[in-house]
Amino acid sequence: MPKFIVDNIENETVTLRTPNANYRNTFTTKTTSLKPGDRITAKILATAWKVDRVELGGNYVEPLFGRPRRMQGTILSVDATRNELTVQVGYEVTVKLPSKYQAADYHVGDRIGWDNQITPEFTL
Repeated sequence: MPKFIVDNIENETVTLRTPNANYRNTFTTKTTSLKPGDRITAKILATAWKVDRVELGGNYVEPLFGRPRRMQGTILSVDATRNELTVQVGYEVTVKLPSKYQAADYHVGDRIGWDNQITPEFTL
């Protein structure tokens, strides 16, 4: 579970900073009990519309600031039942795969990149 610092919260979105990194990403949320400066542990859930196997490049979230549109990283765990992968991209993200991709086809240690269908969701 990643650790973040709340930067801003408004209109069912939260902007989180990642300590020791330059990320300041915005996520949807139903959580209203946060205030700027809070240090939190969170789960990020992304819904992919396109997934690519990658060989080169590091772990990243694009862009550094704002809504994450493209993410790339190393698979930490595979949940074939839920068709989800947990990926280290600079912080941990659980990515829900579209039905044309099967989580069982991926393995821990594989590297993938994906485009987010909608703004990823944040939960405590």
